[in-house]
Amino acid sequence: MDVLECIKTRRSRRKFLNKEIPEELIRELIDCARHAPFGGPPKKEPQLWEFVIVKDKGIKEKLALDYEDRQFVKEAPVVICVCADKRRDPNYKEWEITCSLAIENLLLAAHALGLGACFVTTFIHHEGHQKDRKNLIETLDLPEYIELIALIAIGFPDPSEKIEEKELRDIDEILHLNKW
Repeated sequence: MDVLECIKTRRSRRKFLNKEIPEELIRELIDCARHAPFGGPPKKEPQLWEFVIVKDKGIKEKLALDYEDRQFVKEAPVVICVCADKRRDPNYKEWEITCSLAIENLLLAAHALGLGACFVTTFIHHEGHQKDRKNLIETLDLPEYIELIALIAIGFPDPSEKIEEKELRDIDEILHLNKW
């Protein structure tokens, strides 16, 4: 599949087959994620992203309970927790954006490799989820200098899952030339 098709056909998947993901595929996903763009000169890039790979059933269950009892998080063969190490560049303020670019690379790579994925970020900015966020950090045993950005549930997609088509705004509604 070419990159344009991959971008246009990727969908969030929340239902997975009970099938282990080979280690080499997980490493390939992380390799693709680390090739994401990062603001700054190439040799000075702090590359502050970190990835916690969760396969342990008990930890996945705790992550699902900590985060609004999201069943798909518990049932996914792998949950990748994307984090930022703020020590790598304490003055860098765009770590959420940078990690989001890595997440998009990872999601597209998963789709291209025949995997399904769904990322979860509600716990970052929503006031009502601060307790969930604290519990997630404790569950993952993250040090204080590590910022949790997102959880990504990944697995081989269950073909029985009904995927609704995206309703996209018309391109002429969102495209502005030279000025608003």
